Amino acid sequence: MKLTRGAGTLLCAVALLDVGSMGAQARPLTLDDAVRRAATASPAAAAAVARRQELVGRARTEAQWANPLIELRRENEGAPIPYDDFATVTLPVGVTGRRVALRAALAATRDRATADSLEVVRAAGFEAARAWWAYWAARAEAEVASAHAALLDRIAALDSLRAAEGELAEASAFRMRLEAQRGRHAAAQAVAAAAHARARLAAVVDEGDPEAIDVGEPPRVATTLPTVEVALAAATQDRPDVRAAQAAVRAADRRRTAERLGTLPDVGLTGGYKGTGGFETALFGVMVTAPVFNTNGGNRERAAGEWLQADAERRATERRATTEVRAALIAARVIDDGTAGFDDAFVARADVVAGAAEAAYREGAASLIELLDAFRAAADARTARVRGLQDRALARLDLRRAMGAPAVETP
Repeated sequence: MKLTRGAGTLLCAVALLDVGSMGAQARPLTLDDAVRRAATASPAAAAAVARRQELVGRARTEAQWANPLIELRRENEGAPIPYDDFATVTLPVGVTGRRVALRAALAATRDRATADSLEVVRAAGFEAARAWWAYWAARAEAEVASAHAALLDRIAALDSLRAAEGELAEASAFRMRLEAQRGRHAAAQAVAAAAHARARLAAVVDEGDPEAIDVGEPPRVATTLPTVEVALAAATQDRPDVRAAQAAVRAADRRRTAERLGTLPDVGLTGGYKGTGGFETALFGVMVTAPVFNTNGGNRERAAGEWLQADAERRATERRATTEVRAALIAARVIDDGTAGFDDAFVARADVVAGAAEAAYREGAASLIELLDAFRAAADARTARVRGLQDRALARLDLRRAMGAPAVETP
């Protein structure tokens, strides 16, 4: 029995040591730091830059100006007649305006690419913020579970001693040891869950060693919520995906115009020098690309389809933004109402009840069931406070994302 009691105390101490070691020799990582690292140093930041370069590069390829053609040619070389020298420059003029329309499409594509990259960066920031809150909550729950296990183990040691002295039935002492073992098991599970949450946070902030980071106290969660009108206006103006969809429609419309202009004849000018028979002469020419066999029908049809698809995606994105804002507002209000009672006073009251139950149990005025219920209530109160704060924070993260705001306020 002494061996069992000693092993239980040792296991509980190990659980508490594991929770405490999470912050040992680790850099404190605030929520702002986590979001900033995810947005600047993580692979998502590089992916955002690559996405923008890809979109702009494709549009630039379509919109680039045609190069002039320089020709140096000699004819009749080695013939019995005098040779002729030619030096000409051919310049496509582009009088149809197609190239101008494609340049306008390039400007709209830049806007879309910028919004797309911002969406990728902000998504990484929100993922980091959620991972930060998940680790903070998991670590706090592990601390609650470990403290609860230590409390149960202390009572189990006391009951084992009382049973050995004949003051308590062995069955009651065994039941308490069983509860202590369950508490240690729950504490070990909570510590393991916190370790996994810590690893997920390290991954999203591009930290190779999870033990090199830790979190401290959470920031204050805002108590006020915006009105529906303010939130909807912000989503329409600030959401990167909405802005990207609107820019995609503008770019598709410019390309559609460019392909329509492709049905018009285009003009090129040629000028240069010609030397023939000992005379030096000038050379001028006009080239006209007549759309006789190729009327650009395929490209016009493709551009029209791209515009229809872009416009449909814009309408779907705007509708999704509206519904997400309304749902996020409802969720934030409901969670605020549901977690309003989980405050410091509530936890303090639960601790008072647990302390009174323990004192009564030591004096024989309370049963084991009453003691365990009081201990569980105190632990559940602390856990509920942690989860309530986490839920309120995550609800506001969802609302900020729906509104198009960054994960944290930036100065």
